[in-house]
Amino acid sequence: MIKTWNGDRTTDRGRRTMIQTAMGLMTAAALGNSAAAQSSEEPGADRRARGLEALRAVGGGDVSRNLDPLSPDLSTLLIEHAYGDVMARPGLPLKTRELINVAVITALGTARPALRFHIAGMLETGWSPREVVETMLHSVVYGGFPFALDAMLLARDVFAERGVTVGTGTERPDGDDWVLGVEQLLKTGGDDAGAFVRRVIEGSGPSPDLDRLTVEFAHGEIWNRPGLALKDRELATLAMVIAVGNLDSTVRFHVEACLRTGWTRAEITELLIQMPVYIGWPQALAAVAPALDVFAEVEAGGLAAPSLTGEAIATQRSQSEPDDVRFNRGVSAMAATSQVSGEGVVDAFRDIAPDLGRYIVEFAYGEVFSRPGLDLKSRELATVAALTARGTAADGTPLKVHVEAALNTGATKQEVTEAILHMLPYAGFSRVQAAMAVATQVFSDQ
Repeated sequence: MIKTWNGDRTTDRGRRTMIQTAMGLMTAAALGNSAAAQSSEEPGADRRARGLEALRAVGGGDVSRNLDPLSPDLSTLLIEHAYGDVMARPGLPLKTRELINVAVITALGTARPALRFHIAGMLETGWSPREVVETMLHSVVYGGFPFALDAMLLARDVFAERGVTVGTGTERPDGDDWVLGVEQLLKTGGDDAGAFVRRVIEGSGPSPDLDRLTVEFAHGEIWNRPGLALKDRELATLAMVIAVGNLDSTVRFHVEACLRTGWTRAEITELLIQMPVYIGWPQALAAVAPALDVFAEVEAGGLAAPSLTGEAIATQRSQSEPDDVRFNRGVSAMAATSQVSGEGVVDAFRDIAPDLGRYIVEFAYGEVFSRPGLDLKSRELATVAALTARGTAADGTPLKVHVEAALNTGATKQEVTEAILHMLPYAGFSRVQAAMAVATQVFSDQ
């Protein structure tokens, strides 16, 4: 027997909206933000008008009409809940909320239409093209190169449609990457960061090279780029690590770092209220406990200044090797795997982010692929497996490149196939089938 529901759709929709709004207020209350826990409007206020106003400010029109053919209710929830109840909240400017949106969607790598919309939204709300590019480039630390590359291609399209140019000059920071990284870590991380840096100096961590690259590349090179203010980088980073998920200690670190760079508890709470719109409630709520821990510690003892200065630690060593040495080694690794030139990779993004191409050559190939612990064939098969497991649209082109590279480095078609099939227990059939289709096309082309 099939049961049907004939209740009042309007009443049911209103009930759902009340529940969703209540969950947002519960999140704010759990974080101890009494101001954010108060609804910004009286019951019965026109959520739709408020939501449409926010939507127009971001996208220049009512994009919800694209959802109407599927479900008017879905369109209503987008306007009234996501925009009327969340994006229109007064706790953060819409401009800041758009930074959060682009950071989150770039790090997820799974929603190209939404990312395209919010790239334009950053421009509409007052961010410069360079700041948009820097937000996406920053994601290489937290989401990897494929997602940043895919986001950059979307940005290139959005800029072209609007007649926007970015400029082709480098934005790389001046100075020694080690020194820059130590100073940045201590500025935002306090004594926890100081303990980490000392561990790097002593080589006492489980992977000294990983620790070194964290200081030199992530915090020395990327975090010190001048195209985006440090305070904005911190908020974007917190959004990214929450979106990635299962990184409680990293969330704790960046909640504290947000406080150190000038964000308030109320503003951080607003970010957490906004996150469910893009990553869902379960993952967003997982960040509440780490945030509460930090808030409690700060309330009890304040934000202590680091006991060590960046200069005191930084002078104990220097950048491991010059950038050009890494670059040349990366060029050789690319020639042996993908059979392309490093300059070609740099040139591919020269019009929008020339440094991104150079980072791929220097870091991905010069630092990682060139390591002696695995041969190039093994590294390429591992990369094919990793991209299969992640399985997003942004990973499609990189997967094709690395299937070809695996063959170039001596792997057989059967070995590539096995690397993909090995992901069945870990990534599921759909992702493996999609990856196998890419590999089959490469085999056919060859």
